[in-house]
Amino acid sequence: MIKNMEHDEFLAKLKELICYADWHHRYYTQRARKYKRIDYWLKTILGLIAVLGALMAGTDHYRVLGASLAGGCAFLLASVLPNFRWDAIVSGLKEEQEEWTRIFQGYDGVLNMMKISDRDEILSREFQKVEELKKAAELNDRNLPEDKKLLKELEAEVRKYYKLDGEK
Repeated sequence: MIKNMEHDEFLAKLKELICYADWHHRYYTQRARKYKRIDYWLKTILGLIAVLGALMAGTDHYRVLGASLAGGCAFLLASVLPNFRWDAIVSGLKEEQEEWTRIFQGYDGVLNMMKISDRDEILSREFQKVEELKKAAELNDRNLPEDKKLLKELEAEVRKYYKLDGEK
């Protein structure tokens, strides 16, 4: 690809690819952070209610209520949450974030290498490695929830940051 393009044309394409990778990196970072936080608080609250229920089950006056609370929380944690694929969603978003971080860093590395080296074969090899990472990331089948509003917001933010807001 590098051999078929002029230096400035390749630089513009590389800048666009860095923008694209940064956009996805930011998106999956925010989504992973949000779902991780929900996961943490949901399981913490259910765990605390279950402990409270267990303590209440040990008393004479609230034995049935306490056992119901503890059992209900255990049921939710063991049976209901897995049906929503909650752990798969949380770990999938984290994996996506890590993949796009590697892609972003790869493109950034190619850009930095381009500034200090004129050897096209090295640049071409590194660029191909990053392109293969990107293709693999785009082919995943994790089927994660999508937030189109956040995608649009982050696209505008990243395009503005890289001064690409005039193009689309």
